Amino acid sequence: MTETAALRPELIAPLACTPERNIASAVMVGADGRYLLQHRDDIPGLHLPGHWGLFGGSLEPGEDPETGMRRELLEELGFAPPAIEPLAVSIHAFWPEAPVFRIHFFTVPFLPAEFDRMVQTEGAGKGLFTAAEAAALDPISPWDLCALLFHARRHRLFPEGLPPASSSRQT
Repeated sequence: MTETAALRPELIAPLACTPERNIASAVMVGADGRYLLQHRDDIPGLHLPGHWGLFGGSLEPGEDPETGMRRELLEELGFAPPAIEPLAVSIHAFWPEAPVFRIHFFTVPFLPAEFDRMVQTEGAGKGLFTAAEAAALDPISPWDLCALLFHARRHRLFPEGLPPASSSRQT
């Protein structure tokens, strides 16, 4: 894992307004390169019912994204990952009246033995998929798929690595 500055959402993804929800989502990738996805319950009122998506959920008030990510994985899978790494931050508001979501995506590697010990406590199921198989799932959360594909294609998108944050930020 590379050394990174502390995650400060207001610097990573500044907004003109405070998001209604801050969310932590795990792009969980196995040693074989397949991604672990959750099949969400098909319950009316649930956000994206019946869709495939990443594991994760809302941050508690005052909770930092990494702590929230670790808490969600423990709650949803009984999994305490030894390492997680920030991947991306995304802002979602699709129309003027829509709630604004800030999603903190993390890369979470896991080993086959760790997968075997995971016990899902939320959702209708889980599955392991290649990036191409995940892209073919219907329905799948579009922002979760975007983060998964960003992870899968990161070396093609940035063959020389990501530029330092200070050089890409406008002043």
